[in-house]
Amino acid sequence: MSPSTAEPQAAPTPARRRRGAWTRIAGLAFAAALVLTGCGSTESGGSGADAKKAEPAAAAKDFPVTIKHAHGSTEITAKPKRVVAVSWMSLDVVAALGTVPVGVDEQWGGDKQGYTPWFRAQVDKLGGTLPEVLKYGDAGEIDFEQILSLEPDLILGLYSGISDVDYKRLSEIAPTLPYLEKPWDGGTWQEMTRTVGTALGKKEKAEALVTDVEGRLAGVARDNPEFKEKTFAYGVALTPGSTEVGLYMDYDPRVRLLTEMGFSNTPSMEAIGKTVKGSNWYGGISLEKLDTIDADVFVAWANTPADVKHSLKDDLFTRWEPIEQKRYAFVQDATLGMATSGPSVLSIPWALERYVPMLKDAVAGKGVTGAAK
Repeated sequence: MSPSTAEPQAAPTPARRRRGAWTRIAGLAFAAALVLTGCGSTESGGSGADAKKAEPAAAAKDFPVTIKHAHGSTEITAKPKRVVAVSWMSLDVVAALGTVPVGVDEQWGGDKQGYTPWFRAQVDKLGGTLPEVLKYGDAGEIDFEQILSLEPDLILGLYSGISDVDYKRLSEIAPTLPYLEKPWDGGTWQEMTRTVGTALGKKEKAEALVTDVEGRLAGVARDNPEFKEKTFAYGVALTPGSTEVGLYMDYDPRVRLLTEMGFSNTPSMEAIGKTVKGSNWYGGISLEKLDTIDADVFVAWANTPADVKHSLKDDLFTRWEPIEQKRYAFVQDATLGMATSGPSVLSIPWALERYVPMLKDAVAGKGVTGAAK
C-alpha cells in the first residue's frame, strides 16, 4: 500500500521494503482512488445549541498542548478542525472521536475509492463527507501541494516513516505529529488513540473508546479459554522461490492484537529479534531452521490464494509442527488483513466477528486458508 496504503503493515511483505520513506506496499495492486471533496470536522455527541455552547469551553481548557515525538515536539494551540491523516490507523481514531478528516491515505484492503468499510460507516454515522485521498509520487514522495490545498490545522502521521526533512516541510503547512519514537511504530492502538485524543482535545472520549475496545478483547479471551497461553508465530505465506519465512516482531500491531485475545507470542522470536536491524518490524528464518520456532499456532497473511497453496505444498514448511498438525490460519481477505494488521478502535470491533472464528479453528487443528464465513 502506499504510505497511505502503506505496508501496513497491513500487509507488507517482510522481504520487501518501501521505495524510500513513502512506498506503496509491495506486491499489492490498488484500484485508482477517486478524489472526493474534503470536509471540515463533524462532531458527534451532544446536539443543538447546548452542544455548540459547550464545545468552545471544553476546547479552551485542553489547549495549547505540546506533544513530544521523534523529531522534537509539536504545539497545538487550538482545537483542530481540519485534519490530514497520513498513514494507517490515525484516520480511524480521528473519525471515532467525532471529526471527519479532510485528507487521508488510500487504505490497503479498502474499496475502489480507498476507504475501509469501518471508516466509511463512521463517516456516514457522523453525517460527513468522505475525505480527499492523498496522492504520492512514483517513488512514494509526498504531494505537499495537495496537503497545502486542504488547509489543514493538524497533520497526523503517527504510523509513518516521515523523515526529518518531510517533517519540516509538513510543519510549515500545519502542526505535524510524526511517529513518536521510531518509524512505522505508532505505539499500541491504545497509545495512538490517547495521543490523537490529546491532539484533538478529546482525552475523555479517547479513554472511553479504549475502555470499550479493551473490554471487547478481554471478552474474546474470556469466551475462548483455549487461546490462553497458546503460543503463536505471525508471518507471511511463502511465494515461489522463498527460502525463509518472514515473521513479525512482538511490537508489530498484528502481533499485539493476538496477545490481547489471550495468545502468547512464541519466545523463539527473541533470537530472531537480535538479528533485526534498524526499524524493521519483522525478521526471517530459513526454512531449514523453521523447526527451531516453537509455536502452537501459525497465523499469517497472504497476497494471493496461490501463495497459500504454494506454502502448503512446500516440503520443509509442511514439516513444521503447526503446519503439519493444521494449526494455522491464513488471512487472504485484504480488508480483514488491514483490520488486523493496523488495528484501531474502529477496525477491531469490525474484525473480531470474522477473525475469532478463524483463530478458533486454527487452535482446533482445522487449518484455515481464507476469511471466516
